[in-house]
Amino acid sequence: MAILEKQRFHITSEYDQVLLMIGNLVVSMPYAASFKVAQGLRLASTTAMRYAKEDVTGWEKFANENIPETLPYAVSEEKRMTVPKGFTWAAGWEGENVKARFGNNELQFHFTSALQISAHLRIAGAKAKAWAGDTGKSINAAGILTDAEENYRLGLQ
Repeated sequence: MAILEKQRFHITSEYDQVLLMIGNLVVSMPYAASFKVAQGLRLASTTAMRYAKEDVTGWEKFANENIPETLPYAVSEEKRMTVPKGFTWAAGWEGENVKARFGNNELQFHFTSALQISAHLRIAGAKAKAWAGDTGKSINAAGILTDAEENYRLGLQ
């Protein structure tokens, strides 16, 4: 059993990359991946909320705590950074906690923290995307299928 230690996190955009800093760990990801990671963390968080028997419809109140207002970000004429090869990540849950793996590093935090990280990743990803001059629109969606028997067994109706 892991002991959860309170850590500060900071998420920022640097050119066309998004940097996620938690404690001594710094994860650099392409801006396109930041949106997928944010969606994966949000999905794992809302599932962890279900298992904690929290109201899943209220996830926005946790995600929007302490989010600064964003300003328009200027598009740069500079050359793009190189995209790191083999960026791998995964998100899951265990009870009320969300587990995230970036390469060989595994992190675990409460679903409220994961929702905040998800929101910050989306904001930093939008800034990095604007810096890169990408005006494309895309939608990422994910879901977890459950069955009525499992929901009944866990008391998650």
